[in-house]
Amino acid sequence: MYKLNNKVQHYTWGSRTALTDCFGVANPQQSPMAELWMGAHPSASSQIFIRGAWHSLEKEIADNPLVMLGQATWNNYHQLPFLMKILAADQPLSIQVHPNLIAAKAGFELENIQGIPLNHPNRNYRDANHKPELIYALSPFTALNGFKPFAEIIQSLQILDNRLPAVNLFIKNPTANTLRQLFITYLRLKDEQKHQALTQLLRVAKATKGEPWLTIVRLATYWPEDVGVFMPLLLNIIRLKPGQAMYLTAGTPHTYLQGVGIEIMANSDNVLRAGLTDKHVDINELVKNVSFKETSLEKLIFPPSRHKGIDDYDVPADDFALSVITLPTSCCFNTNDYPVLIFCLEGKCTLDIPNTQLTLNLGESAFIPADNGAFNLEGQGTCVMATVGGKTRTVKGG
Repeated sequence: MYKLNNKVQHYTWGSRTALTDCFGVANPQQSPMAELWMGAHPSASSQIFIRGAWHSLEKEIADNPLVMLGQATWNNYHQLPFLMKILAADQPLSIQVHPNLIAAKAGFELENIQGIPLNHPNRNYRDANHKPELIYALSPFTALNGFKPFAEIIQSLQILDNRLPAVNLFIKNPTANTLRQLFITYLRLKDEQKHQALTQLLRVAKATKGEPWLTIVRLATYWPEDVGVFMPLLLNIIRLKPGQAMYLTAGTPHTYLQGVGIEIMANSDNVLRAGLTDKHVDINELVKNVSFKETSLEKLIFPPSRHKGIDDYDVPADDFALSVITLPTSCCFNTNDYPVLIFCLEGKCTLDIPNTQLTLNLGESAFIPADNGAFNLEGQGTCVMATVGGKTRTVKGG
């Protein structure tokens, strides 16, 4: 077992205080701290203390794949397949879509052939992996996710005082195709037409009570001239309570607006952006990856299965699963020859295998290699466990 030293990502939308207040993460420069990464992604791999020094977890996995990952994980993924983050959003993130696995592989290969460097700002695909993800709220958490039922979109669009042709077309004939045209129309607005449309939208939003108008006004305070301000007309506005979770599939437009949460995903950094950003936006590539289907708000909350103080989030993706474990329940797990990552969310927990014991305090995390077999987890508080989907979470006692 190895305690982790994790990297903080300082994106502009991050909170300056949340990671410090919640988990004691130091912030001497008082810069925005958006995400704490736990895993082995090449962009910001965690470190483990081994052989008397700190070493990259990514490199240790590459050097000892069967010990660290196990045979099945190595055969299927050739890397640690999941990445866990603590996300702290003080401002809205970019509206974005993640590609599916086929699109990610094709896009990554094409951009490699084109000779676009991996760190180039106009690169769409940073790796060849998909990026399904789950967000587990630690505070009240607000997000946009998925297209609303068409009837709800129409209800909002009908209030607008000067409608674009694509708006009227969708109102008359609400289909996936007309929604696609409307989505593209908003994204391609430019210059005076964009300014006029945003001005009219804000005038209606400020004069109208409730949603989506409140969220539109809030977005405009950060991005007054960005087409992403139109998206609350089209996307579900979700408010998670602490302890609730939401799953995001490939092809689904989404963004996080505010809050602190645990995010777990496939080990990828592929993001195709649609708005609320000054980063690269490739509308053609984005639209190719969007699924234009309506989704009701109720279907977006992802419930756990519960057993003996453990909430298990078994998502449809095979890359990862998340468990929230409430102690003092004493649990014995078996890695089943798969890797495990543990984060101490509250209080203190102790990991115990023969001849080795490791204590995690609030905000600390550990990596358990696949070859460890059984391990005990006990203490007072709450821990979060990330595993390969459905593989490593076998409770032998409780």
